[in-house]
Amino acid sequence: MPEIDGVTGEILNAYSVISRSRLYAGMAGAPLPISLHDIERFLSARPVLIDREEFDAAIFALDDAWREQWAKEQKNPKTKIQ
Repeated sequence: MPEIDGVTGEILNAYSVISRSRLYAGMAGAPLPISLHDIERFLSARPVLIDREEFDAAIFALDDAWREQWAKEQKNPKTKIQ
């Protein structure tokens, strides 16, 4: 496994915590995007030293990638998460 620097580790940990409160919608249980409110709630409990705009951008990019992968898996019955 590659070594992860402190900033990357902090962002990945934050994304993991923030995504635990993710909301889902519809019959398929489609994951809704993480909101600024979700990030603000996290930061009110766990401040970070990373620039806020960069932090938001990283969290949103991770979330977009995760939701894109989720959507692809839903289209392929062999990998569909149930």
